[in-house]
Amino acid sequence: MPDTNQLFTLDRLDPQVAALHEAMQAQGLVSADPLAMPLHEARAAAERSHVFLNRNAPAIRTEEVEAAGPAGPLRLRLYRPPGGEGRPLPALVYFHGGGFVVNSVDTHDRLLRLLAVRSGAVVVAVAYGKAPEHRFPHQHDEALAALRWVAQRGTSHGLDSGRIAVGGDSAGANLALGAALAARAPGEPRVSFGFLFYGMFAHDFHTPSHRRFGDGRYGLTTARMRWYWEQYLGHGATTRDPRAAPLLADLSGLPPLLLLAAGLDCLRDDSLRLAERLAAADVPYDLTVYETLPHSFASMTRLVEAADGAVTRAALAVRRHLGT
Repeated sequence: MPDTNQLFTLDRLDPQVAALHEAMQAQGLVSADPLAMPLHEARAAAERSHVFLNRNAPAIRTEEVEAAGPAGPLRLRLYRPPGGEGRPLPALVYFHGGGFVVNSVDTHDRLLRLLAVRSGAVVVAVAYGKAPEHRFPHQHDEALAALRWVAQRGTSHGLDSGRIAVGGDSAGANLALGAALAARAPGEPRVSFGFLFYGMFAHDFHTPSHRRFGDGRYGLTTARMRWYWEQYLGHGATTRDPRAAPLLADLSGLPPLLLLAAGLDCLRDDSLRLAERLAAADVPYDLTVYETLPHSFASMTRLVEAADGAVTRAALAVRRHLGT
């Protein structure tokens, strides 16, 4: 079993992350905090911040398509790696983070382009419906619908429906894991691999990492996580439904998984606990905790070398498992 490196004695923020925060403040960019501003303003702030983060992204071809979703059309954006013309390419189905409430395919554009270029797979980015306008299980059902589209319609868009991976960050990691769990059922698409950045896997705010980092000294707070879950599930609701809290699922039969956690993150222990449960279920996995990075580091690749290296690691794992 990989070393989970659970002994954290120093809170040391990567100096490049600190410099990034200073640069964003100098640009007048504010944190997208829905507890401090109306939701529409928080969503707009997230989009503005990511315009800054997404600069100098690789120029590759994209395609907008629609899939049949559980409650109407589901928008997908395909990011095609260079040099794959004339042959079917594997698919990486990706779900963006944002607590199910903020962010979009656009906010994650640079990350999605890097994953396509470095993995050699077509990234199928899923524009799932956000809470509270859409509540659980809507997003889970859309995640599975995206997998089904790849398996049933992907060949007409140059995809190899027999080589599928899933990926996601934060709430998107929840959806990616949930989709992989659902895909074990007979007749569903086969998922060969998955990677999960700093996932939001359980409705639990009493972990050591919540106690240590939940005050928001490095960004994400426990209070905001409670609010995100309330938007997703409904006010006052709790859940042990494994479709919403995949940490509670029977994990047997999952494909190999790569877990990439942030050390300075109130959600750190969601990944550590998932690793323990995967080991107990004999699921192949690898876990790395980036001790000096905060939540959302996968969006910091332009200016933070450690974040860029983590994204490269995820992409190369896709390449290895899907044979690109």
